[in-house]
Amino acid sequence: MTMMPSSSSYAAAHSGIKNITEASDLVSDACAIDKTAKERNFESVKNMFERQGGLKHKATTGFPITPAAATANAVARAIDGMMCNSEMYRQEMIRKGVSGILLNLATDLLISQGDKVDTDLVAVLLGADVSEPKGCTPVAKIKRRNAEFDLDNNKNSTDPRDFIQKRLTAIREGDAASASKARNELLTQLSVAPIQGALKYSALIDPKAGSITYGELDKERAEGFAYLYPIMNQIAKCEAASDSASIINDALGCSPETAMPSGVSESATPTSRSTADDGVYYRVLSAVEKAYTCLALSGDANDFKQRVGTYSGISAGLTPEGFQD
Repeated sequence: MTMMPSSSSYAAAHSGIKNITEASDLVSDACAIDKTAKERNFESVKNMFERQGGLKHKATTGFPITPAAATANAVARAIDGMMCNSEMYRQEMIRKGVSGILLNLATDLLISQGDKVDTDLVAVLLGADVSEPKGCTPVAKIKRRNAEFDLDNNKNSTDPRDFIQKRLTAIREGDAASASKARNELLTQLSVAPIQGALKYSALIDPKAGSITYGELDKERAEGFAYLYPIMNQIAKCEAASDSASIINDALGCSPETAMPSGVSESATPTSRSTADDGVYYRVLSAVEKAYTCLALSGDANDFKQRVGTYSGISAGLTPEGFQD
């Protein structure tokens, strides 16, 4: 069985968010950052981000650095324009990155606090506390990605909010064994949507998907990377996936070979594609699949693969479908 990460690395995760009100404010600001980044008002984004202490990442920093801090640092670099010269790549790293921070803060709490975790706080951070979660929340992202994947079983067919609430109830009210099982199930399931996001957007930038504009290329590449960022730490530490983090970074990171050239319009279509994108979907798929045994806290890689499913665009010949968020 795959063991849950040590809680010592996450001990400070809860100290930056003291109550439900603070968590709700954090979610509201994350969604405001999402909206403002789409408008490319990066100065306002920076002000909001810093007002919330880098969305509380300073409270989670330590050695080793927590996943929430790592994701927040990536968002901070994107806000400052240090990650990529492409404004489209920059905005999408910010937009999907803030959702990743919320996801990391919730999982850090589950790991650090164990059976004593404030389940209401976790629910708020995930967006599972309301019937209509805000679009920037992890629950909203999970619901969208699940709908786009053909699943081999029924594990993802229920409303993600219902799934999360049932596990949080078991953590709060069950005996030690039931609480531990529910926590592991929840942590495992919360790693599924990041994989699905990376696979969907890798499929959309694959040359086999057909014609695509420079702006769409940068948008989908950034979204794929930002979706996966919250679990990159787990992938990098997985012995069975020793080269996966490097492969993913090469495929979805911003590089001179793949980013939109300066001086061209986002609406322009490349006359030729970089060979760096050849087979990008299957390279990313192979890289993440190596880590399934680590992402599944039961150690059952096949079960995790079934939870992820197959992106429905594959059966349609990798044809982009409107490039939805």
